[in-house]
Amino acid sequence: MKPTLVLAFVLIGFAATVGQILVLRELLTVFSGSELAVAVILAAWLFWTALGGLLGGKISQYRFANQSLFGYLQSFGGLILTATIFFIRIARLLFHVGAGELVTLGQMLAISFLTLAPFCLLSGSLFSLACSLLAALIPHWTRSPGLVYFLEGLGAGIGGLLFTLLLIHHFNAIQITAAISLLLCISGLVLTLQGSRRPWLHAPVFVIFFLTFLVVQQQNTRLNEISRQWQWSGFHLITSEETIFGHIAVVEKDNQLSFFETGLWNFAVPDQLSAEEAVHYAVLQHPAPKAILLIGGGVSESLGQLLQHPSVLQVDYVELDPRLIELGKSHLPMQVTAALESPRVVVHNQDGRRYLAKTSKLYDVILLNLPEPYTAQINRFYTEEFFRLAARRMGAGGVFFFSATASETALGPIRAKYLKLLHRTALSVFAEVVIFPGQTARFFCSNSRGTLTTRPETLVERIQQRHLQLLYVQDHFMLWDLSPLRQKTFMAMIDQAAEAGVNGDLNLKAYSYNLLMLSSQYYQAIGTIFAYLSKGTIWITILIFLAIVVLLSFRQRLNSQVPQSPTIRVLYGVATFGLTGISLEILIVFAFQVFFGYLYYKIGLLLALFMVGLAGGSLIFSYYPKNRAKRLKTFITFQIILACFCLALALVVIHFHNRPTSGYYNFFYRETFSFLSLLAGFIGGTHFPLANRLFLRGQTPVGPVAGLIYGVDLLGSFLGCIMVGLVFIPSVGILQTLLILALLNFTAILPLIICWPAQTTTRD
Repeated sequence: MKPTLVLAFVLIGFAATVGQILVLRELLTVFSGSELAVAVILAAWLFWTALGGLLGGKISQYRFANQSLFGYLQSFGGLILTATIFFIRIARLLFHVGAGELVTLGQMLAISFLTLAPFCLLSGSLFSLACSLLAALIPHWTRSPGLVYFLEGLGAGIGGLLFTLLLIHHFNAIQITAAISLLLCISGLVLTLQGSRRPWLHAPVFVIFFLTFLVVQQQNTRLNEISRQWQWSGFHLITSEETIFGHIAVVEKDNQLSFFETGLWNFAVPDQLSAEEAVHYAVLQHPAPKAILLIGGGVSESLGQLLQHPSVLQVDYVELDPRLIELGKSHLPMQVTAALESPRVVVHNQDGRRYLAKTSKLYDVILLNLPEPYTAQINRFYTEEFFRLAARRMGAGGVFFFSATASETALGPIRAKYLKLLHRTALSVFAEVVIFPGQTARFFCSNSRGTLTTRPETLVERIQQRHLQLLYVQDHFMLWDLSPLRQKTFMAMIDQAAEAGVNGDLNLKAYSYNLLMLSSQYYQAIGTIFAYLSKGTIWITILIFLAIVVLLSFRQRLNSQVPQSPTIRVLYGVATFGLTGISLEILIVFAFQVFFGYLYYKIGLLLALFMVGLAGGSLIFSYYPKNRAKRLKTFITFQIILACFCLALALVVIHFHNRPTSGYYNFFYRETFSFLSLLAGFIGGTHFPLANRLFLRGQTPVGPVAGLIYGVDLLGSFLGCIMVGLVFIPSVGILQTLLILALLNFTAILPLIICWPAQTTTRD
């Protein structure tokens, strides 16, 4: 095989994976960092790539499907990838989504499927054409699809590792896409010249490609700034930076600076109302607070508000991304950031949960000053497990505080359930929980009864005793807002809500409620659909499906004296392999986010290791076993192994749950997820070459068969993204989703075992 073809096939996977990671990071910013977006983006990616694979299989049967066509399409892919990045950045404008506004599920689906269609269709077509080109060089060789699958996976692994270890730290998205485009163009040019009798005819086209990519590369800084401004229509973009933890944007409007992290609003300055309310209600609950822990939001005016309390001796401020503090110091007024330099303030640049897990300090007040759980990353700060961490770090008479959006007068049914969920979660840990009503519901929690007060008069007295200079948290507001009647009415609305659960690390109910509330504001049908998607409904559906598969398998076995060729059953197995493989990757991503909280940095490595494993599995089983009957047996064996892996992953998640996440354990746990991603990829990579070798025999054309199996594989993966990301994780949680995946693999194993075909000793 020509080295240029090997390089071209590796570049398919390299460009696709680096492009996928770039697209994920860009769209995560558009979608405000929601992990649901990962499932939606991957679903769109796999759907179009599957159709591209089927389309490429059809095209490969025609005479013009030669090396020159492959070269042209590969070069054109670079142009499309670069255009995709620009299209993503202007998507909010095109879909009339305001800067900082949360994107609905419908908008998320529309943006993902429209932006990714061109590149993914082309990428999928290139795979089928590559299989056809290799088969033409080595006629009647059934291993060619598996070898292309391996080379693509190898390129994907290299791309993911290179991106995570090097590219992310030194280059912006425009630079990276322009560089990839130049590589694809060079490879395409070489292939076209090798496959053409009149190479000079192609020169003008490739000159245009090269000039385009060189201009983009040369003007990357300006193009990056211009395209970033598209995302902030109506605001003046002050600065926009990629960090390993996310994307930070600082924007200005009407003399107010707003800070966004991965598209999600963090804080604004000046905004003294929010700063006062985020701090003083909680600190006033304690008679004489000395040690305070502030998790998030300290760059705003809230840290300065804390230091007004004369009894406060030390404030530990925890912020994951140090760059956020640096940008605050650069762009905010000196009087706002002066508190960061106070000798009473100690800044800790690390994850808030990790800090609480490893510190031995006890605090009088712990303030959770983070956005609501719109993402799984933030949901982990509103769970029973986190509340237990906070409770262990509270001194005698300590107060823990967090807040959630509510309403002054009436609560909708979903909002009421959401607030009751948070209330029940807090009550499962703390001896006393008090909620103050308003547009924002303020939750105060304590380990001992009698610590908290519901009397606004007591809070007013403490304001006067401490000589606090406040504009908004004052007596005339507090006496009305916190009147006994308003508190009683508000609690009655919460108590009447039909919610009996708690929010947990592995059962992300608060996250699910926020997704539901956001989407049902625009699409009432979504609320109705999710109302029926209870745990019971999902499990009944799964068990009915399992029973139908069992009955159909036995019926076919009884009606067939001679076992038939397992074509449909193998294709169903391929689809189940694809569904389970991508679902495992999504679950590993969610679990990593729950335990560690910085997926934005790690996602490239997790995807890269999955693809490296995929390449290894496809290479080995492109050659072994040689006997046809053993191939089917091996296919079934790995389907069983995949089902067992789902159960094993559930046990691993249970074992790590509530374990220490600092020091040696942090490294061990983190890299365990890396290994699991690699292993999941290896198991998932076995089925494609085995299925191709089961289907290909004699004069069977390789391109259409490879395109069919590739398409079925990716369509199964598409269904996995939709089912797991949009239905199973929000409805039943991580552990039950893994159990459902194991059962789905059982439905693929059973028909193959029951309807075992006649044995054959055919060899390659």
